[in-house]
Amino acid sequence: SEDYKPETASEITGVSAKVIEQTAKIFADADPGMIYAGYASCKWLHGDLLQRAMLLLLALTGSTGKEGGGLQIANSPNARGLTQFGFSDIGPAFRLISSTTWDYDHADMKELNQKIYGNDLAEKFDRYYKKSIEEDWFPDYSKNGWKMGIFAGNNGANWRATGNTWRKTAFEELETIVSLAPDMGVTSLYSDYVLPIAHHYERNDLMLQSRVPYLQVLNEAVPPLGEAVDDWEANRRLAEAISRRAKERNIKPIQDAVDGRTVRRDYTKTLELYTMGGRVNNSKDVAQFIINASHGIPKISFEELSQKGIVKVEGVDSTMWEKDESPYHNEIVKSVKKKLPYETFTGRQQFYIDHEWFIEFGETLPTFKEPLKIDEFPMRMMMGHARHGIHSTWRDDSFLLSLQRGEPDIYVNPDDAINRGVEDGDMIRIYNSAGEFFAMAHVSSGIQPGMLFMYHGWDPKMFKGGKNFSEVIPTGGLIKPTSMAGDYGHLGYQPLAFAPNQTYKDFTCDFEKSA
Repeated sequence: SEDYKPETASEITGVSAKVIEQTAKIFADADPGMIYAGYASCKWLHGDLLQRAMLLLLALTGSTGKEGGGLQIANSPNARGLTQFGFSDIGPAFRLISSTTWDYDHADMKELNQKIYGNDLAEKFDRYYKKSIEEDWFPDYSKNGWKMGIFAGNNGANWRATGNTWRKTAFEELETIVSLAPDMGVTSLYSDYVLPIAHHYERNDLMLQSRVPYLQVLNEAVPPLGEAVDDWEANRRLAEAISRRAKERNIKPIQDAVDGRTVRRDYTKTLELYTMGGRVNNSKDVAQFIINASHGIPKISFEELSQKGIVKVEGVDSTMWEKDESPYHNEIVKSVKKKLPYETFTGRQQFYIDHEWFIEFGETLPTFKEPLKIDEFPMRMMMGHARHGIHSTWRDDSFLLSLQRGEPDIYVNPDDAINRGVEDGDMIRIYNSAGEFFAMAHVSSGIQPGMLFMYHGWDPKMFKGGKNFSEVIPTGGLIKPTSMAGDYGHLGYQPLAFAPNQTYKDFTCDFEKSA
């Protein structure tokens, strides 16, 4: 097609047409070909089209379901042991929501879309969003706000599209904020109560990562500092207090409703349920329960695992998860090799989607669509995982900072820097119609003209005025209409499987030397 010539792709990407052709030939001749992708493709508004195109390319070259081939992003374990522990004696009685749609309902996201991307886009996206809710394709969160937030295992007020806008319109609406955290990040600074949590090497735990065929142990190398305890113990103390207060106040069981099911909640039994009737008393007990109850994990004591450090999981004779004995999902491989139905509307590898919304938006098959940009702001800002931390964890560590620039920095192309009178090491202002933040210019010829790059995870408290990169990322309200489609086989609300993802890429900005 004239629309998809290598020369056309070259104009968009900056990659030589010859390189595109050469890469295509290499991939076509591979047996099989693999696309080793990260999570960044999920962060674009049209990231679904990108991933659908990847899957189609793999299918056309016969690369799906073969060792050394396929689309490699991540795999999750069959979490039977963890599920059994979490739901013991209570059944599936917890609420799991799509934070992207919750934010849309409660953080004035339609108004933000109007401000940044114009009224036409805002009205169109909102119309389809409301239609999906009316059709009961996706849950309606608009009638229920939030009163108290307990943030554990994350720095929730940090890495959120729209930055201070979200913190002011949603986060600050909470009457009480509790943070369970090992570090005093921005979430802890907003919190009414901060419960100190043991750090990475101050706890006992398990690690299961699909990129390696091992179960790894995490041992308490040193005791936690001060009053810190691990997450399980912190929650045990909360459960104990809830049970005690419920008994003192003679609170009777209440009838709750979760996904249309009636659930009986007896708060006097919170501690009893949490500890499985006293059978689980610490993190080691939890780890042992998960080992015993999980599929594909050798039945070994936590003490023995601690001595060995790692043990090989079951069903890994090859470099792919293809056997039922393994602890990971293998549905695609089974569909390819055993001709079992795929988890799609047709039961096949399905690339054509004739849902009415996909037809209306011209997305029945994967195609290219330009990312959104903000008028009058020419720079495309990209971000990636940091080398000296995991998200915001350790990003302010003095030793790790000494291996970098010592403070948040942003990569700038030399020509773009010259055009704005900026030199390496200067403090610059990055801005658009959503907001601004300040960072050190890191001039690098490895960055394309018209592009900025910054490693993420820097906590807002490390920036001037407490504002980090999220100030210029106004994408929190960009919920793609087709991601809210339903009543079509595999399309429709499924927690952790099919729900709108928050986008972080579809914006532009500019920069200048800070005064």
